[in-house]
Amino acid sequence: MDTHTAGTGTRMVDEHASSVPPRYRPISQYAAIGDCRTAALVGPDGSIDWCCMPHFDSEAVFLRILDAERGGYFRVCPLSSSASTMAYLTGTNVLNTDFTTPTGTLRLLDFMPVRPRHRGHDLADLGQELVSLLPGVPRSWVLEREAGNDVAAAHRINRLATCLLGEVDLEVVLKATFDFARQTPSIALQAIGLHTAGAIVSAAGHYLVFLVRRLPSQAAIPDPSPVQLSVERDALRTQIHLRAGERVVALVHNARDEGEAHALLGSLVGHEFDADLDETVLYWRDWSSRCRYQGPYQADVSRSALALKLCTFEPTGAIIAAPTTSLPEQIGGVRNWDYRYTWLRDSAFTVGALAALGYQGEARDFVHFLHDLQPRSGSDLHVLYSILGHSGPQLAEQTLDHLEGYCGSRPVRIGNGAAEQHQLDIYGELLEAVYSYVVEDGFRDERRKHEGIRDLRALSLLVADYVADHWQDLDRGIWEVRGPERAFVYSRVMCWTALHHACALSAHHDHGRHVARWSAVEQRIFADIIEHGYNVELGSFTQAYGDHTLDAANLRWLKTGFLPANDPRMQSTIEVTRTGLQGPAGLLYRYRPAGAEAAGVRDIGRTDDALPGSEGAFLACTFWLVTDLSRLGRVEEARALFEQLLSHASPLGLLSEEIDPYSGEMLGNYPQAFTHIALINAAVAIEQAVQGRLSSQAPTTYQGG
Repeated sequence: MDTHTAGTGTRMVDEHASSVPPRYRPISQYAAIGDCRTAALVGPDGSIDWCCMPHFDSEAVFLRILDAERGGYFRVCPLSSSASTMAYLTGTNVLNTDFTTPTGTLRLLDFMPVRPRHRGHDLADLGQELVSLLPGVPRSWVLEREAGNDVAAAHRINRLATCLLGEVDLEVVLKATFDFARQTPSIALQAIGLHTAGAIVSAAGHYLVFLVRRLPSQAAIPDPSPVQLSVERDALRTQIHLRAGERVVALVHNARDEGEAHALLGSLVGHEFDADLDETVLYWRDWSSRCRYQGPYQADVSRSALALKLCTFEPTGAIIAAPTTSLPEQIGGVRNWDYRYTWLRDSAFTVGALAALGYQGEARDFVHFLHDLQPRSGSDLHVLYSILGHSGPQLAEQTLDHLEGYCGSRPVRIGNGAAEQHQLDIYGELLEAVYSYVVEDGFRDERRKHEGIRDLRALSLLVADYVADHWQDLDRGIWEVRGPERAFVYSRVMCWTALHHACALSAHHDHGRHVARWSAVEQRIFADIIEHGYNVELGSFTQAYGDHTLDAANLRWLKTGFLPANDPRMQSTIEVTRTGLQGPAGLLYRYRPAGAEAAGVRDIGRTDDALPGSEGAFLACTFWLVTDLSRLGRVEEARALFEQLLSHASPLGLLSEEIDPYSGEMLGNYPQAFTHIALINAAVAIEQAVQGRLSSQAPTTYQGG
């Protein structure tokens, strides 16, 4: 096994052994690990408090973060009180936690094993799996998509514990609460050997293999203590005395049925877990090394890219918004949503961010996911999909009333009601992604030059025709408000964007006969927005026609080229939006909810989103402001604000959706792809502005090449 170095970490006191342990720790104290199939949140006390298995949108098996008493967890830590330091191994999503106790030091390495996919056997096996999962998709598309995907996963969480100094009494506890703690597990202990113990935990057709095993040590340790499991109140527990040099692995492995569970248990008894670590580190470091950003924020951009990669579902190319559900936007409030799905808007944004860093493969895979949805009309495109590309009843929103919620924030929701909403802005974002795919030669890097390119003519045509016919429809907007549908200005701008991109691609897509109509409607939309979307009294474009409400979504306009950066209306909108929606620490709210207090924010218009209470400052919006300042040539101002935003990241460089600007506490689901996308784009914009390469022009006609 090679030597793996950790990056910088932040020391956090581990209170797990104190007399009154914390029921809920701050969201920012969690690390995320994953395998591009699912992800887990790991606390500084060595407890995995959130994980859905085998996939992001599967039922949660560990969910103590949503109910301190009912929720399951998987903890590996010293038995005595300790302090811990967490850090990712450099360039990876492998977590290193060092525990310091009065008697010794323990190192814990947490990861989900991944490796580069081997063509041939891996491809055939997963191709068959995908054909069965996606019966409506032609086999050739499935296999081509899989040829582009590069991560093979084990569907396992490995936890390698090593005593570095002195002696440490290690405790391992597994409490699996299947189906969001709605099922009581059955636990079957398995007799294996003196230094290995295992169990199969199951409920309602779900199976987990649990194994704890001493690993070979480089030091000669006489008479190591045995490993024995006990069952206490539906939890598995063991305590192991470790001396310097001794090592233990604890793991959980998802199994599809009882037969596979027994087979896995047998194979894991002799498995080479050091090889898992080496392969996983090698994969992540190779992936990280391909980032082409070379600016001053390299570490922050790299960590954001790694967080986005954790949010990709490799078998289909889908990109989830976040791996969690119901982490609240206001502590004790009701704004708690399930983000374990792929939003077309967010994913289209991700395409641009990853492509800008040189990660062409991930951008390509999502566009293929989009193509393979095979919509027959614009109305067939939905706001969000499951990671397998499904929509409809299986995404129906429901509440889990038996769960307390994070810090008492009820309800806990699974599914998302936005799946049934009408949101016109998605069409502009989709055609932005299509345009990028075409002009970038299908996002084919040197590794993919042999692969084909999806024909996106039909998709471009149906989206453009739908927008031309429906741009005047009322909708729920980018923020998915649950109040009445309205004429949202941002939605209208993105309708303009959709038609502008369709016209720009018309020659390449052989859509010349449609250009006159599309262009005429594009001009009508432009004139309509200028007439009805700009409030002269405010000196700003507003959230919707006929109101006085500000909307930070309007900060994205400069990227579309709807108005140039030197247009007085655009410059005024940026300044008025910044002043009107800015809270403490320079952080922007996306809008002001009707039920929110106005403290700290200029009281200009409220949005009826049909929800009580308030929410935190929306981090992505402030990063959008950074990008706008860069486009306006105010680079030093942009840099100062960007660095201020970075100070709000977690000790491990992760970001949630929102933040309480008064307390600095993270709010919302975590880690949040939308926020990390905005961070990457802002960093790239600053660097491009410095180099004089930042443009705010709308895309021009693409002739092909």
